[in-house]
Amino acid sequence: MSRPAPSRPPRALPILGCLAALALAACETPDEVPRLSDVELDESAGQSAALPSGAELSEEGGFLQSRETPAPRAQAAPQGGLLGWLGGQAAAAKGTGPDARQVPFGTALPFGEIARVCGVSERRLGVPVAQYPETRRGYVLYDSQPGTMAPRALYITGFGDGCARQVTGALALFGEPALHEQLRYGLAGRTLPTGPVDGAYEVVKAEVCGVPAGRPCGRAMTRLARDTAFVSVYPAFGSSSYVNLLLHDGRVVALEQH
Repeated sequence: MSRPAPSRPPRALPILGCLAALALAACETPDEVPRLSDVELDESAGQSAALPSGAELSEEGGFLQSRETPAPRAQAAPQGGLLGWLGGQAAAAKGTGPDARQVPFGTALPFGEIARVCGVSERRLGVPVAQYPETRRGYVLYDSQPGTMAPRALYITGFGDGCARQVTGALALFGEPALHEQLRYGLAGRTLPTGPVDGAYEVVKAEVCGVPAGRPCGRAMTRLARDTAFVSVYPAFGSSSYVNLLLHDGRVVALEQH
């Protein structure tokens, strides 16, 4: 008596499984998110628009407090174009430095304060009046109202988050690390008071130059000076009061007021 032939497993189930896997794989395409490197910003100089008036700059406590907005989803950019999307991304980023606060463009800041301004083209910031280093584009200082000696909004660009930094003053100057060391480590520097900027510089210098506190950077000064700069902001010409900023690696590392 012959035995019945063994039944073969149905082929429909493996075929359906393969089709389902292919369908799922086809759906898993990453969202297209705009990148900062794809944006071409107009770097031509021009007069700043929508700037605070002199009365607003001189009024104490008259600046606006902005609220941080939730981070936009990557699936769809919000209204306002790519710059608006970048501004929203920067607003969602939480910082702990002296420049952690973000304000809308045109906000009047009291002297001694710094804030981020995001999603604004460089052309609207004003006229570029200085840059550091001088031989290549790094940090750029913009004057919102050139030709006046009154305190006004000044902007600095060149930071990793793509946002400008706003300060208020009549004059702002870049300073090199080498000049700071000449003043700090010379004979006169022993009598100068120290502050947060000096302490932060010692930390940065130790990382880049590998030297202890109180010693010059030495041969690594060229590398340190590539993205490390001091900024002095004065409320008026000839004033003995000023604000010192330390910039390093696309960040505001420290701020102190004298």
